[in-house]
Amino acid sequence: MNESRKELLLQLLVIATGICFFLPFLGAAHLFDWDEINFAEAAREMLVSHNFLQVQINFQPFWEKPPLFFWLQAVSMSLLGVNEFAARFVDALCGIITLLVVYRIGRRVFDRRFGLLWAGAFLGSFLPHLFFKSGIIDPVFNLFIFLGIYFVFRGEKTSGGSARPGMLAIGGAFLGLATLTKGPVGILVPVLCALVYWALGRFKTYLSIKGVAVAVAAGTAVAFSWYGVETLAHGPWFVTEFLKYQVKLFSSGEAGHGRPFWFHFVVLLFGCFPASFMAIRSFVPSRGDTEDRKRFGRWMVVLFWVVLVLFSIVKTKTVLYSSLCYFPITFLAAYHMHAVMSGRLAWNRWLTVSLVAFGVLVAAAIAAFPLVMMHTAWLIPLVHDPFARDCLTYPGRWHYAEMLIGGVYGAALIASAVLLSRKRFAAGFATLIVSTALCLQIAMIAFVPRMEYYTDAGPISFYQSLRGKNLYARSLFKTYADLFYFEKKPGGNPLDYDEDWLLNGPIDKPAYFVCRIDKAPRYRKLPQLRELKAEYGFVYFVRNAK
Repeated sequence: MNESRKELLLQLLVIATGICFFLPFLGAAHLFDWDEINFAEAAREMLVSHNFLQVQINFQPFWEKPPLFFWLQAVSMSLLGVNEFAARFVDALCGIITLLVVYRIGRRVFDRRFGLLWAGAFLGSFLPHLFFKSGIIDPVFNLFIFLGIYFVFRGEKTSGGSARPGMLAIGGAFLGLATLTKGPVGILVPVLCALVYWALGRFKTYLSIKGVAVAVAAGTAVAFSWYGVETLAHGPWFVTEFLKYQVKLFSSGEAGHGRPFWFHFVVLLFGCFPASFMAIRSFVPSRGDTEDRKRFGRWMVVLFWVVLVLFSIVKTKTVLYSSLCYFPITFLAAYHMHAVMSGRLAWNRWLTVSLVAFGVLVAAAIAAFPLVMMHTAWLIPLVHDPFARDCLTYPGRWHYAEMLIGGVYGAALIASAVLLSRKRFAAGFATLIVSTALCLQIAMIAFVPRMEYYTDAGPISFYQSLRGKNLYARSLFKTYADLFYFEKKPGGNPLDYDEDWLLNGPIDKPAYFVCRIDKAPRYRKLPQLRELKAEYGFVYFVRNAK
């Protein structure tokens, strides 16, 4: 078999692997609050209102995000229907592309083995794997940022050649797409990375003025497709309010999103297992590497620290914010595995111990989970929140056989440790990566659709039962499920977004409400509300129009 044919088959294998892990059962569970339903609802409202320039939620201006991701979701929904699969398909497709991208870049900068290890590290680590089964913005945003930085790396001056403005133009275009996906942070992160990279290089010029100008022009041209077009079409109001909100979000924490400084350190260390454990020894590159490998490794280390420090400083902290670190973490893990397999680095037995210790702990938790859910009566006395206690009364159908998921994963981890201790590194790493990916896949299929019955499946079913009827449907707690699953239409009474009007105002048609059981007493006191039912943490009311 010639090399080109072999390479084509390997790339097809990477694509097929991504399809097998990211597409099946993608719509098996309802969308989760808040982000998944929030973003899907914005895309749905684009389709029904035909307003593709101004992002809306409840047909009111929504300034949190630019429209690119919602455009992609809207295209997906127009082709696949307004449903969970279509909402998550964008990220699943992004996951497939990401595996192929890191394979190709790893092969180009290092070799074919490195590319496969990098793709495997992405596929076989907890959070990097799970993000591609979601319907959130970050996987797409992260890919654009990473590609922008990669093409800056390709375009910079080297000791053996001059800068390449064409590559910098491509990098600028990807960063323009990043600003269309998540706003000014799509420029802030790469600029900070470039400055830190410049400082680490002792302020040696690595980008020409012409190259920077080309990159800026390309990024501006791409960003103009919304920032400029929206301003020309409707004036500066919407874009100005959007930019104000971005500054506010960056400088002050959202309710429920304040976390300690070390939050992202812990999330990345344990959430990116096993890649994070293997990445630790790779922050200092090997002395025997080529110039290109050293430069690219430096970019990845800079990207990791810039993102980690930046989002540890800002007030608002969520798991999503540090997800851009998945690229450098999986790269450094692949670097470590590649060095061990090439004989440039000795395998550390303490790494074996840490991998097995934490992995077996996780496997035990996965194995115990179905057992605990079969006996939620054990948990209820330990839970003080009345809402959570009532949710746990749902009679879920769990089986002892599901404990095998964690048990088999634990056995696979021990097997990988044995292989690594015997210096059978290819088999050991493959066992570690594949078993983690399979465990995540099977656990998601087995657990997630049933877990939503303890969270929001009841209200979602209620909203769906009201769909298409001439009435109002409103939740009395923060959620977007009432909008998406009731499929609220534009137009109608301009006050129907006002909760107080729906509860107390002169409504013109029946209004149905859902509240959590811990907040129910205040609504039960309202004489205009009639209670329909109360079950599994939620209470349902109706108010008839006079």
